Amino acid sequence: MTLEQMETSAWLNRAFYKEKKVRALRSLLERDRARAQGLAVNYEGIDKGHSDGRENGVEAALQICAETSETYDKALCEYDTIRREVSQVINGMHDDELEALLTYRYLEGLPMEEIAERMHYSARSVKYKHKQALDKVCTILHCIAP
Repeated sequence: MTLEQMETSAWLNRAFYKEKKVRALRSLLERDRARAQGLAVNYEGIDKGHSDGRENGVEAALQICAETSETYDKALCEYDTIRREVSQVINGMHDDELEALLTYRYLEGLPMEEIAERMHYSARSVKYKHKQALDKVCTILHCIAP
């Protein structure tokens, strides 16, 4: 793969990796919410969140939950923006076959072997078409941002 193809691939992969971060943050948010709810349900005037007694554990857990929620919302917005950018470029290729290949690869995160199976091609053909698609995207990106 050429340097330009690798850079194009990295640009396209942004949505895939941002989605991984969003999923991780959603998992963390669910854990933080469960912890805060558990503390609130068990709260009987005795702080179960902090042993030093200086800070209310329920309030601290709710604050952590709010901060995680804010981080999650921000990452989700970033993901939506990146996904739209990547989708627009892929859809701007005007080649259904290459668009499908790039969608499988960069928006669904499928390995080349599975893409080959879904598209009824050999893995070698998919890798060749992938390089063609990257060259075409590179041309599109240079037209967008010279």
